[in-house]
Amino acid sequence: MKKLLKQSILTCLTLSLAGCGGSDSPSSGLFSLGLSDAPVDDAVAVYIELDSIKLINTGESQGNQETVIETFTDTAGVEVETVQVNLLDFQGSSQIKIVDEAQKIELVNGTYEMELTVIDAGSYVLLDNDDTQHAIKVPSSILRLGEFTVNDEAVQVNDTPAYTVEFDLRQALVPLGNSNNGFIIKPHGVRIVSLSGNIEGSVSTNFTNLGECTVYLYGAEVIKYGDVFDINDGNFVDSEQVITASAPLTTAKVSVSGTYSVDATYSIGFLETGSYQVALTCGTDIDDNIQFDELTIPSAADITPDVRIAEVISGQVTTINFQ
Repeated sequence: MKKLLKQSILTCLTLSLAGCGGSDSPSSGLFSLGLSDAPVDDAVAVYIELDSIKLINTGESQGNQETVIETFTDTAGVEVETVQVNLLDFQGSSQIKIVDEAQKIELVNGTYEMELTVIDAGSYVLLDNDDTQHAIKVPSSILRLGEFTVNDEAVQVNDTPAYTVEFDLRQALVPLGNSNNGFIIKPHGVRIVSLSGNIEGSVSTNFTNLGECTVYLYGAEVIKYGDVFDINDGNFVDSEQVITASAPLTTAKVSVSGTYSVDATYSIGFLETGSYQVALTCGTDIDDNIQFDELTIPSAADITPDVRIAEVISGQVTTINFQ
């Protein structure tokens, strides 16, 4: 059976002022983790199976100390050796907890990098009207998500974990040539957040009757609103055009409740405290998640919805409606 936790610990230096465990020791807290998703077009299920999680403390004083988590907590509260999640079951402000604080994984405050070890056989995409399991392929089976901050103020509250990996699959999930070759999940569009808040709202039939609607989220400093693109992707087609528009931080699909006679809703979860701009686009244009498509944002036929300012506060929901 796997060990619950393997942790390499640096040997304390006792040459000078402070010894191990002294009053200058950094603060620490218990780690817990959930997974969430922003929806993607065409897919009806996106399964990812994890074998382990590596947390690397990159602080100079910690010397790249590594913590490897090799067991998870399932929805029944039972510890398991692997965990498989359909990300599309946990959209917007919903999430599934996969590491519980009861596992007693203690981390000191600081900057960390996270690596997810993916089990290829249990990771795949199901498309609409297609029973084929289209494989998700991750180079070396390791998804490197980059840096995040561990803060002992981030704590698990009831069943809500302290940290969340938010997959914006509209940016992160990319077909390999075509869906018959499978998909890859890129770190682009994947965020690790804590002490977060949500943006939610409704979209009136004045907009949803014009076509499929998407909400785009930008930082407060953005002046020109771009569609989703990734200039670092190997398939990005570079042109002589200088792109001055900013790609969104994330997007949210507007959900229509089966009838276009009532207002639709959207939800963007797990946002750090701060100011954001929220823009709405409705119509038939397709936003490629690699190429810059020069879409007009915001837009809805001959209507230009106002870009709204949203102030996000940790633990709270900010409401932005488009009427």
